[in-house]
Amino acid sequence: MAVRRSPVTWGLVLLVIALVGLGTAVALWWPLTGAGTAALQRASATVTRPASCGAGGSALDEVEVKVDGQVRKAKLDGCGHRQAEVVEVLLPEDRSGELTVQTAGAASDAPPLRARLETLMLCLSGLAGGFYAYLVSRPVPRLRSVFPAIS
Repeated sequence: MAVRRSPVTWGLVLLVIALVGLGTAVALWWPLTGAGTAALQRASATVTRPASCGAGGSALDEVEVKVDGQVRKAKLDGCGHRQAEVVEVLLPEDRSGELTVQTAGAASDAPPLRARLETLMLCLSGLAGGFYAYLVSRPVPRLRSVFPAIS
């Protein structure tokens, strides 16, 4: 004879599954909050010494950029710009020592694709879990036989 489970047992099972899922999501997501969102500030830079792109792999233009009210020389992570050309650049968070800047169009301001996919998958798993809980908690309809019972 099969033991029939009470609704309290199913509620407890669903609560444990939900808490484990929530704990897993928090454990995976928490270290990533704020990751890769270093404070990059936009600035205008003027090319002072252009570098030819055919001069090898380490060809970097030299630019002048205004950092914290001071004009500083920096290396531009790129090549092939014209002398006195004004380029929008992103300043790194650490501005001490020798600066290396990159063009503003080279870096995306949007969150990385990985973070967006993780958020999408987390939402989909939450919806699937909620739908599963709904299906489990629904009473199972009894099908009536179209054939008469044989006694």
